Amino acid sequence: MGIMKARDSLDIKRKAVELSRRWHDIWKRISERPSLNPSQQRFLKQYEFAPLIATICDELIPAGVAWGFPEWLYNRLGSFELQDLIRVDYRRELEQYLEERLRNLDEDTRREYLESVPRKIEDALRYFKRRKKTPVTMFENRKYPAPEVYFMLRVIPGIGPKKASMITRDFAYRSLGLVESNAWFDQIKERNPEFDVTHHHLIITPIDVHVVMVFSRLFGLKRANWRKLQGNPLLVQDVIVFSKLAFPDLPAKLDDILWNVGRDWCDNDNPLCQECLLRDICDAGQQFLQGRQ
Repeated sequence: MGIMKARDSLDIKRKAVELSRRWHDIWKRISERPSLNPSQQRFLKQYEFAPLIATICDELIPAGVAWGFPEWLYNRLGSFELQDLIRVDYRRELEQYLEERLRNLDEDTRREYLESVPRKIEDALRYFKRRKKTPVTMFENRKYPAPEVYFMLRVIPGIGPKKASMITRDFAYRSLGLVESNAWFDQIKERNPEFDVTHHHLIITPIDVHVVMVFSRLFGLKRANWRKLQGNPLLVQDVIVFSKLAFPDLPAKLDDILWNVGRDWCDNDNPLCQECLLRDICDAGQQFLQGRQ
């Protein structure tokens, strides 16, 4: 993959500067968008395993649906203690939950979800039972450099590199006051007042299909097999280094811009370039717009 080859390095820097300049506008748009209802937010802050289970559920399905599962499960169990959670048949419960909340989910995605997510939840709960810890008590009353938080999360079953980076980044956002709450971070902070995350500049940008697609289109690649491209080590390295150029204080901010642009405007087949906040610095976007004139 050579989309960065033969590029003018000054143009790469210009795009990085523009993304940095526009981050606050896009962040404001994101933060104004309601993600969870008040009942779900209160529940996630009340029970130590709730944010972990929601995080594991958050793949292949809409985030709002995934993060609603813990409260739904509590209403069925009447408890959210580890000794009760560990006895749950998560495949059966998630199958019922998806039937109620996401009936239009295509069969292939449903099958893939039910084959992986229940096992990850069960493995994670057993992990904490063996260690006699919770997602809150695993942290001590001290400051943690971001890479240490990443690896503490990474060893939990069901938490891969992308999710570990996202959780660490979200902890940093809460630490910096960029968000008003984070259920997991706030529970830890309430128990351990000195808890904090430092060295934010060392957090690696989480990279998913949206990030790969929008980054590639910024530099002129209109269409590709984005999922296949996500595994290209050259492109992944370029995204990581570009994020450090654009956001040296917290490179993982790049994910927020690219992911949200990908979700709201940069559709694979019919990108809404005219509405996109990045249209004037997106090479593929300019090509799409010219082709419609």
